[in-house]
Amino acid sequence: MLVLAHAKINLSLEVIGRRPDGYHEVVTVLHTIGLADRLTFAPSDFLSLQCDVPGLSNEKNLVWQAALLLQRETTASSMGVALTLEKHIPEASGLGGGSSDAAATLMALNTLWGLKLTSATLRKLAAELGSDVPFFVKGGCAIGTGRGEVVNSLPPAPAWWAVVLRPNVSLPNKTARLYGLLTEADFTDGSATRALASRLRRGIATIADVAAASNSFERVAPKAFPSLAKAR
Repeated sequence: MLVLAHAKINLSLEVIGRRPDGYHEVVTVLHTIGLADRLTFAPSDFLSLQCDVPGLSNEKNLVWQAALLLQRETTASSMGVALTLEKHIPEASGLGGGSSDAAATLMALNTLWGLKLTSATLRKLAAELGSDVPFFVKGGCAIGTGRGEVVNSLPPAPAWWAVVLRPNVSLPNKTARLYGLLTEADFTDGSATRALASRLRRGIATIADVAAASNSFERVAPKAFPSLAKAR
């Protein structure tokens, strides 16, 4: 079985504030795009993973973690599969590659192993793997709330083109460090994102609506990545 695991972009992303559990409350509109990793699943008596990116063929990969989770939580404890992951989505880029790979693995193995889990159950399991993983169980367009794991589908955007520019820079523990740079001045009430979601729901969204939407990391991202200004 060959499965495409699509990347995502955030058409809008507002951070509402810090939660008592240490996570941040967000409101975001996510949308999958054409860029995708390729996963191949072949019958096997045991679990194995091969990836074309050095350092990703190991048990820390979310693909492997997704397979183990299904083994642990279902009747598939003795099932195996040979997984091959061909990466096209840049790592640590905010495009959700690892999360998308994990969701694709959950859905593919649900079929291959004959588990017959519902989408709701798959999303619940996906939330154990990461905040973005539940979104990728269905993909398309959605509004995400909570820490991003509460997902409600929206109609897809019109056939827009997007340029995804990923400068050749890296930042260890990127997500934690970016959130750590936020202050109360960066927190908003989510209204701009909800307005965009409303227009998507009504089928009247335009590129101008995306331009008018919000991203709470606009101020702090250039501090973490000084080359962003030049790239933009």
